[in-house]
Amino acid sequence: MWKEFKPTILFLAKFFGIYFLFSMLYGFYISSYDTSDPPQTDPITKYIAVNCGKTASILGYQFRIIEDDHVNAVNKSEVTYDSIWLDNNYAISIEEGCNGINIMILFVAFVVAFGGKWLNMLLFIPAGLLFIHISNIARLMLLSLLNVEWGGEAFHFFHKYGFTAVIYLSVFLLWYLWVVKFSGKQGMSLKKKA
Repeated sequence: MWKEFKPTILFLAKFFGIYFLFSMLYGFYISSYDTSDPPQTDPITKYIAVNCGKTASILGYQFRIIEDDHVNAVNKSEVTYDSIWLDNNYAISIEEGCNGINIMILFVAFVVAFGGKWLNMLLFIPAGLLFIHISNIARLMLLSLLNVEWGGEAFHFFHKYGFTAVIYLSVFLLWYLWVVKFSGKQGMSLKKKA
């Protein structure tokens, strides 16, 4: 029985080990900014806000980023964020959960746990991270436009379900491509062999 389930058990052990290790390290990174006095938005999240602003400018919007906007909030929360305004209209607040790092950790954990040729992995992981980053910026821009152009109608639905599903589907697509095309492992086709 061990021989039959050994590959699956090893995959799961590697996957969860890598995922929890990187999630824990990322958690320490984030908490160092959340617990500073005053709390401040971490540099990765700030970078995402800048990327969103620059993308908006390509689309013809004037953008303004209010850094560490959480300190201006009437009801103080533990969440730190930068806010983006497009053409003097509030567009979106970018907080730690919006930066895509958790999704990227999930992606990397799967690819490394599944294994494959190292050269393929060294090329595929950065390409996949870039794809996730671009998908995330597109998601944030679409959410921003919901607020600016349509008065926030359906924002909650698309934020919680619609665009979240799209980002997870993009990760599943990357995993599929890794398993079937790029890992370099023999016999990894989903087609039935005669």
